[in-house]
Amino acid sequence: MAGNSKQKQVSRSVNIVNNNTTQSSSSTPAECFNCHKPIRERYLLKALDQYWHEDCLKCSCCDCRLGEVGSTLFTKANLILCKRDYLRLFGNTGFCSACNKTIPGFEMVMRAKSNVYHLECFSCFQCHQKFCVGDRFYLYENKILCEYDYEERMLFANLSRNIYAYLIGRQFNE
Repeated sequence: MAGNSKQKQVSRSVNIVNNNTTQSSSSTPAECFNCHKPIRERYLLKALDQYWHEDCLKCSCCDCRLGEVGSTLFTKANLILCKRDYLRLFGNTGFCSACNKTIPGFEMVMRAKSNVYHLECFSCFQCHQKFCVGDRFYLYENKILCEYDYEERMLFANLSRNIYAYLIGRQFNE
């Protein structure tokens, strides 16, 4: 059985390099790492310490072009990946604070303090109303509440405290 080697994710940037500076004194153009053909364009891509044609540097999963200037690419398990596919295959954002299910790294989320939620889980804990942009919500005892339910809880809590204080006061007065 082969040894278990840890694979690490490598994040790299894509750079554009002037092809004139990569040619040796014999004027041999740089060779593309993918297709092994000479790169004759004035500018070429350099990523992972290799030179690439613009159309040859692609994500191993979705074939999207990774040749955008300054874009990030990821390598793991001998794959070259765009950010979306890297996160889909190897990453996650954590667990949803409402449903406790894993949130994939590429999925949009809502955050309230240190809590992270699926978009579809970001609703009032009490009445399950989904929030729209601009809606007020409150984080009460680590649960999201709409404005109405928060005010109801606060009113009930104050009322309960007053009743409790009244009852305690009556016991001491009797």
